[in-house]
Amino acid sequence: MSDPLPLVTIERGPLRAVFAPTRGGRLISLRAGDEELLWRNPALVDEHLRPVLPVEQWPRGEGGMGTWANVGGSKTWPAPQGWSGPDEWAGPPDPVLDAGAWDVVDSTAAFIRMRSAHDPRTGLVIERAFALVGNGLEERITMTNKGDRTTHWSPWEVCQVRTDDGGTVVLDGATAADEVDLGTWEGTVSSTSTATGTALSVGTGVAKRGYRNGRTVAYHRKSGTVIALSAIEESGAKGPFPDGGAMFEVWLQRPVASSLVDLEGLRPDAHLVELEVLGRRVALAPGDQRTTTIRWSVILADQTPLAPGLMRPSGQPEDESRER
Repeated sequence: MSDPLPLVTIERGPLRAVFAPTRGGRLISLRAGDEELLWRNPALVDEHLRPVLPVEQWPRGEGGMGTWANVGGSKTWPAPQGWSGPDEWAGPPDPVLDAGAWDVVDSTAAFIRMRSAHDPRTGLVIERAFALVGNGLEERITMTNKGDRTTHWSPWEVCQVRTDDGGTVVLDGATAADEVDLGTWEGTVSSTSTATGTALSVGTGVAKRGYRNGRTVAYHRKSGTVIALSAIEESGAKGPFPDGGAMFEVWLQRPVASSLVDLEGLRPDAHLVELEVLGRRVALAPGDQRTTTIRWSVILADQTPLAPGLMRPSGQPEDESRER
């Protein structure tokens, strides 16, 4: 009998990353020592990463976002998101890139590379390669246009972190002038200026904010542990960022009593935040591909950052880094 939710684990030093390839190539767990950093849906997956319900009974995603099987973790989507035409990604739910079975192309003790099926709606095949290097995490997102027309998609890393501890979201290097209000659906969410950027409190409402500038988007846990993400694009990449020029976006939610009509019936029922990193919208002709590197930094309480190195295409670390 086949495993209903096969998992692949990579680990090195204090970091342990677990992936669910058959659920959109998700990173479903990231632990720093004994501390879990990511949120996952307890109605679908238990603390041991096994299905709570049989996978065939999970929401099928045949309607709006209210029918989405949000497993949690971190995934790569194409941006911009929308439902008005073929140049917008109409998900989630999505049967290929978000919920489809991805192939494990290669894996070692500290490296994994996964590849999606061809998505006919966007024309894309997406690869996600992760390496634990120097006790840090580097992700390479490669988008290949397998369609028959030129497209303009942005790589969009969407990382759901648990916020039940009441920590703080910090946009390092972003100011109030960089903020883009992408909507508030419940409660009140406001930002404050800090010495190095902008901070957002959690648990005060359901909202989304974008930022046109910054160095990292991070969640500071009450324990002192920090998870931060940033992007390094391929040399020479030209094009706008989606959603009014947002390099980073943050989705904030808390449990609400009823479904949100303006969000296709989605009813947030958990405390979580999405740390989102976007790349530029670069033209991809049929057969072309582009790669963006996401740098994940984990800072343990009272310790220095677990600084990652950069990967070569083979998954081996490079000697020099490139800044955005």
